[in-house]
Amino acid sequence: MSNMDLPSTFTFRGWSIRYSVLSSSIKDASSLRPVVFVHGTPWCSAVFRPVIEALLARGPYRILVYDLPGYGQSQDYNPRDGEGVSRNGFPGDTSVAFQAQALTSLLKEVKIDGEDGRTPPAVIAHDIAGTIVLRAHLLHGVEFETMLLADANAVLPWGDGFYKLCRSNPQAFVDLPPSIFQAVVRAVTQSACHNPKVLQTGWEDIIAEPWTGVPSDSESTRKERQRSFVRQVAQANDEDVAEMLNGDMYAQVRCDVKVVWGESDQWIPREKVEDLIEQLGSKCKETAFIPIAGHLVMLDQPEQFAIEVFDWLRR
Repeated sequence: MSNMDLPSTFTFRGWSIRYSVLSSSIKDASSLRPVVFVHGTPWCSAVFRPVIEALLARGPYRILVYDLPGYGQSQDYNPRDGEGVSRNGFPGDTSVAFQAQALTSLLKEVKIDGEDGRTPPAVIAHDIAGTIVLRAHLLHGVEFETMLLADANAVLPWGDGFYKLCRSNPQAFVDLPPSIFQAVVRAVTQSACHNPKVLQTGWEDIIAEPWTGVPSDSESTRKERQRSFVRQVAQANDEDVAEMLNGDMYAQVRCDVKVVWGESDQWIPREKVEDLIEQLGSKCKETAFIPIAGHLVMLDQPEQFAIEVFDWLRR
């Protein structure tokens, strides 16, 4: 078991964004329905692999999957002279406001943007990707045919006790000894999965590796991965969510939305999901609360999650 193969690179404001465009058949790509997957934090695109494989097996889809700038295989940041950006003391921007801009540009790059007569994509967004996708849609004009928001973090308050502590004192987490940092990453991962047996099949290593590295990595490489993990937490900004909430923007969504939630999610309590559904109003056409599933609903219940995705795409 390994991470998603992301062979292509899109350079955006210093970030090397790794992505893949997959087709379920050899037909002309223009005849395939476009579907975009956007992961959250601290995950990578690999969490979507089971459902992507199911979609490709049944088709007809053209699928865009990528690692967010600063995550997974997209951690390389090499700005040209004069283009460097620093936020919260870290080089590069990984905030959801920036991620929405990156998504908007990537969709244009691969021509899965609904422009020039092309069909707008369906989008599946997990965790903070809910906010990323909503910002791309509401603030940057990206059109989606439909949205599926899975255990989406798109209302306030944002973040649990660990994330709030890390945001308040990020340098302390940068300075953690490697063994303790690795334990932190694994504890965060374990809290997101309802069934511990799922992680024991290799998923915990897949999720942790982009942040902790592998034993063959140099000490400097592993330390840089650690800084990268802390950066994406430190740069989380409640204002990126509040901007949309204060403007009552969710009611202005221009496509149908399905909300999926794992009933044993320790990260996103039920009241926050219900708040999101209320904010979306008539745009929320369907909900699915999946039992025996935590925040990583697509790993806890991959078959049921795939069924919800298939049912949604058939509508």
